[in-house]
Amino acid sequence: MNILIVDDQKFIREAIKADLVETSVEHDLQMFEAEDANQGIETIVATEGNIDLLILDLKMDNSDGMEVINFLSVHACYSDIPLAVISSSDQRTLELVSSIVSSLKLNLIGVFKKPINVGFILAETTRLQNLYGNEIDVNESVNTSDYDINKLLEDEQVLLCFQPQINMKSKRIIGFEVLARMHDENGYIYPDTFLPLIDKAGLNVEFSKMIIAKAFKFWENETGVTNYRLSINVTAEDLICDSLIDYIISYKKAHTHINLILELTESQKVINQACALNSIARLIINDIGISLDDFGKSYSTYERLDTIPFNEIKIDRSFVCDIDTNKQHLLIVESTIVLAKKMSVSVVAEGIETESVLNILDELGCDIGQGYLYSPPIEGRYLKAWVNRYVHKDTAINEH
Repeated sequence: MNILIVDDQKFIREAIKADLVETSVEHDLQMFEAEDANQGIETIVATEGNIDLLILDLKMDNSDGMEVINFLSVHACYSDIPLAVISSSDQRTLELVSSIVSSLKLNLIGVFKKPINVGFILAETTRLQNLYGNEIDVNESVNTSDYDINKLLEDEQVLLCFQPQINMKSKRIIGFEVLARMHDENGYIYPDTFLPLIDKAGLNVEFSKMIIAKAFKFWENETGVTNYRLSINVTAEDLICDSLIDYIISYKKAHTHINLILELTESQKVINQACALNSIARLIINDIGISLDDFGKSYSTYERLDTIPFNEIKIDRSFVCDIDTNKQHLLIVESTIVLAKKMSVSVVAEGIETESVLNILDELGCDIGQGYLYSPPIEGRYLKAWVNRYVHKDTAINEH
């Protein structure tokens, strides 16, 4: 296990090394040291990123840890290095840094206040590796120009994954959110890569139709899942396309037994608000539910609350995942749940990764949970087996 410690104080580096030797179950520890950001970056480059844990101090005499963080963020080949940030700064500063690192999509283990508990950092590193380690790696450094999006769509190299949504009181499966992936000979291609290409090619509507058709076909043919609701993402731009709305409604009419929920998310103001609202009215009239996705993050949240007759609020994972340690996020989640209760709509919390977060949400009265604690997104061919295992487990627990 290769560990890099970047801290300008030698006695702290020595203390961390001693704690690592005492705490780690690994006998083959290779430890590197750096006393400033430049040395840290040089070590990362010299080891070709072969670092299993980077322990990084924020404030150093000749530099600061943000230089290393920024280096990792602009060099994708190093962005997956497990990163533990340590500092003597106040809690608000630590929370700010945590938010920045998360937004940069680095492999953050956590931001820890000095003096640190090395054993806890190692345990957290192992836990997150076990939690996410079974997923196919994302090649962040890939050049999007390497992909011919038209060919990928023509060859139907699009597959669907499904992430469970669980009733937090009964522990029973409510439904699944559909998440699109593309794939080629190198493995999965994720939305951050292919969605901008689809948008640039002007194929958004065609892509949405493909997802709708594939999802309905799968739900119709896969025994054992039809009774669960099916949640599919749409954007505000989708709502102003009459042909797409007609397409969705026609599929719903042909499969009236499927409980369809459209999760509405948007990143910018809808140019034709009247047209979008007209589409939502048509969808609702045809027994299609509307969920406000990424609540608190998207454009004009409260305007949407006032104008859209929705069935459900989904609280964005960025607010949920750390409510056991972030007081501001806890207040946001708590107030959202209270608001939803007063409006008589359901609340889904995304991004549940730990039991402590789950327990807090349960106490707050959240209705539905979604996140890696239950399951990562499941490829369609494995969904039935997952459902059978979960139902069997749930039944066994209830019998006891």
